[in-house]
Amino acid sequence: MCGRFTITTDRVEFILKKFHAVPAPGFGGITHRYNAAPGQFVPAIIAKEDGVRYLTEVFWGFVPPWGEEKGEGGYQINIRDDTIARNKFFRSRLLTSRCVLLADGFYEWQKPPGYENAGRGKRLPRGVRKIPHRIRMKDESHFPLASLWRTVEINEKKTVTAGIITTSPNELVAPIHDRMPVILTEDELESWLDPAVNDFDLLHGLLDGFPAKDMTSYMVSDAVNNSRNDTPDCIAPVEQA
Repeated sequence: MCGRFTITTDRVEFILKKFHAVPAPGFGGITHRYNAAPGQFVPAIIAKEDGVRYLTEVFWGFVPPWGEEKGEGGYQINIRDDTIARNKFFRSRLLTSRCVLLADGFYEWQKPPGYENAGRGKRLPRGVRKIPHRIRMKDESHFPLASLWRTVEINEKKTVTAGIITTSPNELVAPIHDRMPVILTEDELESWLDPAVNDFDLLHGLLDGFPAKDMTSYMVSDAVNNSRNDTPDCIAPVEQA
């Protein structure tokens, strides 16, 4: 899964130029995010029917129809690539409601030595914690996380919600976690944000692991475990004990 990410810039003009976007009406800008978490508003780019890309904010947590009555527990932070392939609702969203969240790193948690084979969802013994890693591009560039969006009412206000699509990990991420977010290349982004593209096989074919050769990872402190921590300390490297 992808449960936290970073975007350590507040330079809106840089983002607009890199992703060929314009500010959405009322967009208030970007703040440094060292530990962006589900249930928060995060920067995203959505293309309208005319193809214009808008930089805006979305609620991180995709709310499907069956989640609308569940309140805060009704959203999905991630949407699996294989779920999209077999689920009629998500198949249709892939054709009509694509966006990207913007990041320059994301976090994954690795099972500690001796517990690598612990079953998925199994609790670790008291005092044993997973090891957080920050994963980013070698050149420290920003990148787009493939996502789906849907507008719902939250607190009586129309809100765009979004979930990050995940896929099988590449060679870098695999030793850390069994899933990773879908990161789009520049060429893939052109198709992803083009509202005229509605070929399911083409779009679903974009949902794979980004090349490991362009990425790197390092350990960080467990400060990232608490979403209230959103400071540069979260991205500071730590030595393995």
